[in-house]
Amino acid sequence: MEEKEKKQEEREGKEISIEECLEQNKMLTQEIDQLKEKLQKTEEAAKKLSMLYQSLQKEFEDYKVRMRKEKEEAKEEGALRLAKGFMEIIDNFEKALESAQKTTDINALMKGIQMIHYQLYRFLQEQGIEKIDTSSGFNPLEHEAVETVISKEHRPNEIIKVVQTGYKFKGRTIRPAKVIVAIPPEEREEVT
Repeated sequence: MEEKEKKQEEREGKEISIEECLEQNKMLTQEIDQLKEKLQKTEEAAKKLSMLYQSLQKEFEDYKVRMRKEKEEAKEEGALRLAKGFMEIIDNFEKALESAQKTTDINALMKGIQMIHYQLYRFLQEQGIEKIDTSSGFNPLEHEAVETVISKEHRPNEIIKVVQTGYKFKGRTIRPAKVIVAIPPEEREEVT
């Protein structure tokens, strides 16, 4: 019996009053309400961030489409500008051809062709295209040696003749100049 009494005493010591139970219940309810409120705010923030992300993603896609369109328009504008420049040159060629049928003065015809050549060359320069210099000697980055000539009169690697003019676009070789290059007699013997 003693044992039963002991257990009863232990239970009575652990038992809490109804008021304490209600107070704990109230505190737990408040904590649950606070957590629910935090959860709701977090969910709202997540929805806002998701909507913002979707909006930014759509704006970026629109930006990419706009950039593609602007790039295409810029290419077309550049091509149109080139075409207009060439139209003036073609007009002058047509005038020269018409004049050639009516005149026998070869000097006047040559002068007209030289003017057209100058106009075309100037137009290319305006577009960033320039002739490759061949006066400074052979440069494999800008010149293509189509023939070599043994020569004592010329310095080694001196360009003797330009077979085809080369061009650069804004400093970058787009077509190398085809040239004939001088080599000393002893170099030719070593090659064979």
